[in-house]
Amino acid sequence: MARASRLFDLLHLLHRQSRVVSGRHLAEQLGISLRTLYRDIATLQAMGADIEGEAGLGYRLKPGFLLPPMSFPVEEVEALVLGARWVAERADPAMGQAARSAVARIMRAMTPEQAEAMRGTHLFIASRSEAYEAEVDPAPLRAAIRSERRLSLIYRDAEGAASERIIWPFAIALFDRADVLLGWCELRGDYRTFRIDRIVTARPLPDRYPRRRAVLLREWSEAQGIPQERFLLTETDAGPD
Repeated sequence: MARASRLFDLLHLLHRQSRVVSGRHLAEQLGISLRTLYRDIATLQAMGADIEGEAGLGYRLKPGFLLPPMSFPVEEVEALVLGARWVAERADPAMGQAARSAVARIMRAMTPEQAEAMRGTHLFIASRSEAYEAEVDPAPLRAAIRSERRLSLIYRDAEGAASERIIWPFAIALFDRADVLLGWCELRGDYRTFRIDRIVTARPLPDRYPRRRAVLLREWSEAQGIPQERFLLTETDAGPD
């Protein structure tokens, strides 16, 4: 592996970590010796990378450090485009626009040749079978999930009967025919799913729910028999209990 490429990969590994990571783990991930890793860490620090730590204790890239211009293998470019096109086609309009904006931001960090290859990828997403329709804006639902706040809903069931619920929202799942809010329902004392197109009103409450979102997601996925790894992008995404 060329040294410049290895230094970029090391920065990328550190950028993915939210905690201190051992030098041995980093060296194993890169397929290099500890001595080489220590030299690479010193090189990056001399170049201005704000890396905390030392040999024997581990390392951490301080938040706020920006990676240099991005370069992706063609398979990663295709994965990014396919994912963004899926969100733009299947999610609500605001999330779809966010996907397009994210792709544009990534392309601005690429070389002109890489950006042109990204535009010309041959992978596409089929159109949604039904137009997106919902009485509530999903953006406040996503905000409540991010802030781990209780949510007061007026919800209609399949027969049209309305009920008031207070839930602990922890995820949204996008399906072809409907988007679904996942949460712990205080009324039922159990996990429940709520079709977003059947939510009449949604009002975030000021207080946070008493458990961590990552724990709720893990419990729900275990109850459904879904591997937790399916929801993680990196090895540290599960978060603390």
